[in-house]
Amino acid sequence: MRRNTLAMVIVGASVLFGAGCREKGRPDPNIRMAISHERTESEPAGGGGGEAGAVPTRLEVPPEVQAAYSGIKLRWKDAKDGKEGVIDVPLGSGTPLPDPSLVVRADVFLPAFSMGGGVLTSDGIEPQNPAARITVFDKGKEIFGGWIFTRFPDVHPFTHPRFKLQLEGGVRRIGTPG
Repeated sequence: MRRNTLAMVIVGASVLFGAGCREKGRPDPNIRMAISHERTESEPAGGGGGEAGAVPTRLEVPPEVQAAYSGIKLRWKDAKDGKEGVIDVPLGSGTPLPDPSLVVRADVFLPAFSMGGGVLTSDGIEPQNPAARITVFDKGKEIFGGWIFTRFPDVHPFTHPRFKLQLEGGVRRIGTPG
């Protein structure tokens, strides 16, 4: 009986994982990724363990990606007055929107986002499937935290009554090609 239950759980997890990527790199909006992909005290900077085919629970930012990108570019649009623009958000820092009570913080940029084997990572430094993990604060209170995607803006979008945000891509470090 226990083997049958275990087999059913494994098959169910495999089916869910297989449904998670309908086309290469496109996250299924009906499947929620791991909550934060934050490092824990015991997890090294490169990430922890994981098994092939597992639901992504670990984040690995390749050193070449860290060396190539210093931030992200976000397109914003203000529904109140119709104005729009692009801001650069340095990784690890916060940048205010035109309404200074709203601040966007970016902590990860993956130019070639991929997920598999229990890992979220980048398959290189070229912008094939750009994704960024951002947090948005309103007067210091977190109102959004998650991944946004250039090619798939409707997957995990930032929703706000006044501002719309879209990932334009990464900001290359000075001296890196691209």
